[in-house]
Amino acid sequence: MHKKIILITGANGEIGQSLIKSFNAENKYKIIALDISGNIHNLNVDFFIKGSITDKKIIKNIFNENKIDSIYHLAAILSSKAEINKKLAYDVNVNGSKNLIDYSLKSDNKINFFFPSSIAVYNVKNHNKIINETDCLNIPITIYGQNKLEIEKYGIDKNNKFFNFKCIRFPGIISATSIPSGGTSDYAPEMIHSAAQDRSYSCFANSDSKLPFIVMPDAIKAIKMLMNAKTRKLTSSIYNITGFNPSIEEFHIETLKYFKNFRIEYEINEKRQKIINSWPSIINDTKARNDWAWEPSYNFNNAYSEYLVPNIKSYYKRIGK
Repeated sequence: MHKKIILITGANGEIGQSLIKSFNAENKYKIIALDISGNIHNLNVDFFIKGSITDKKIIKNIFNENKIDSIYHLAAILSSKAEINKKLAYDVNVNGSKNLIDYSLKSDNKINFFFPSSIAVYNVKNHNKIINETDCLNIPITIYGQNKLEIEKYGIDKNNKFFNFKCIRFPGIISATSIPSGGTSDYAPEMIHSAAQDRSYSCFANSDSKLPFIVMPDAIKAIKMLMNAKTRKLTSSIYNITGFNPSIEEFHIETLKYFKNFRIEYEINEKRQKIINSWPSIINDTKARNDWAWEPSYNFNNAYSEYLVPNIKSYYKRIGK
């Protein structure tokens, strides 16, 4: 059986690891993984290439040696690190992404290209207004958001019948099996992972702060649904998706149901609070629901009971914490 060839950049990241496991379960694809760190998680892939998306020689060789069908471009300098090193962020998030897109355009194969964007592209004045894909795209206040928005525009501009650019603006993503990386929306997974380790949590944002979230299985589900959707049925290249949007205090209350001794303290970081306030607390994902039948499998309550708590407990039991 001929297997389609997929390239996954940033393979060691939270989404990359989960996406590879999901593809392995299907056994339909030849997976090429690219990450600057090497195969530190022993990912089950056909080829693992240690390198950066900024290295044009590596990217050129990948395309010359493989007839790639789909690209899942997950490599990025994430929000907290991007604010510290703006030059590195631009080099990876913008120039590296353009490298991948430009070589895709030179390919003899028709390429389906997935790009994960973020609610960081929005800059809202009213934090509690429901935001559609075309709203509040004035200059994002974070470098990460600015980088993401630039590549959205670049990818859409390059769209043609041989290059199909597809993008999801992700809300915060909570994973039970990978450690939070210090992003602005990571207060939720940090809280739950701290509770599972019987540690208190020092929260950097106000208790009434709200952002939209999904859990990792729904993020993977959405990526695969969009990439498998027929292009003729899509009315856009860019989609919002969301699952639930509780306040930090509501996260705290729900966490206490499962971890009775959990304690939270608040040490507000004004810079990070300002970022949260510039992002929408509610996003409209009607377009995704209509175009490719998106619907999250998890709401706030069953995300805890069926996914987060059992899997996080199992994770820490397995690693001996």
